[in-house]
Amino acid sequence: MRSILAFLTLFLALLSVPATSWANNPHAKDKGDADDKAEPAKGEEKDDKAHHAAAKGDGDADAEEGKDKEKDKDEKKDAEPKGPVKMHVGVELTNLSKFEIGPGTYIAEFYLRIRCDSEPCKPDPDVVNGKITGKEKLIDDKLVKELKVKAELSGLVDLTQFPFDEHILPIQIIDKANPTGIVYELDREETKIDEDIKLAGWTLDSWIADVETSKIDATRSISEFQYGVKIKRPLVSAICKSFVPVMFMIFVAGFTLLLKPKSAAGRLSTATGGLMSVVMFHLGATSSLPPMGYLTLLDKFMIAMYLVYLTNIAFSVAMVRFEEKKDEIKSELAYLAAAGAVPGVALIAMVAVFMRII
Repeated sequence: MRSILAFLTLFLALLSVPATSWANNPHAKDKGDADDKAEPAKGEEKDDKAHHAAAKGDGDADAEEGKDKEKDKDEKKDAEPKGPVKMHVGVELTNLSKFEIGPGTYIAEFYLRIRCDSEPCKPDPDVVNGKITGKEKLIDDKLVKELKVKAELSGLVDLTQFPFDEHILPIQIIDKANPTGIVYELDREETKIDEDIKLAGWTLDSWIADVETSKIDATRSISEFQYGVKIKRPLVSAICKSFVPVMFMIFVAGFTLLLKPKSAAGRLSTATGGLMSVVMFHLGATSSLPPMGYLTLLDKFMIAMYLVYLTNIAFSVAMVRFEEKKDEIKSELAYLAAAGAVPGVALIAMVAVFMRII
């Protein structure tokens, strides 16, 4: 029994020695705490390194993005024109039709050739004096463009010299997309008119072309390409249709001057009938013209002929009155005066009209 108690006492003593020695050694405890604290510090260090690496990655990405933006800006800057693009323009007129004198409208078909000196070469042509009804690209190279254009146009019609009137049918072209960013220059080698082109009732005489620049302000201007074809009425046709019939009427009236005073009544009837014929011819010749606020050359000529007929009628009436009074002397004088006055008035009136005096 005593031996069992002694064994238990010894066993408990052995167990109490390590616990007492750990409690009495504070350095061991601090070391354990330091070890526990060291582990989080090491983890925190890893987190800091990862954070710095991520920050560095973001910085590199921002730098790359900034470089890309700068590169894009430089490319756009290089792509933008440093000044107005110079375009050499040529027009070849191939067809004219439906020319109406009243409103001055007509339809034109033409080839439009544009050659640029540099890029960007993106012309967008439009007509100022009308509208484009058809446009077809024939050549679309980097610096050379060719279009086939059909347009409804209008121009100024001056009928002052009708039936010898001449008109210029214009084609005025500007760039619709960038009117202030291009400069037109006339390409004379590519500007012409088709030899087979015809316009019913008119003769195509010649063409003219030029470039007009209009300033908007101190730094901007609009370049406009102007092409025009000159048309006129056929000379022989104009004379035969407008003047020859009236001249025959005048000759007939002139033959009546040979009638003696005894035939003054018949002479008066012929003169009044001729005057009415001239008036009706005048109305028929100008019926196709639009209403105008001025006199044409034909109007002035017809008014001169009215004056000739009125002179002849006046002398014929005088002779009839003198014959009724049996005053043969005055009747003879009126007959002689009419023989010189009527042709004289006709000559003076024609010279005044055709010399543009009136």
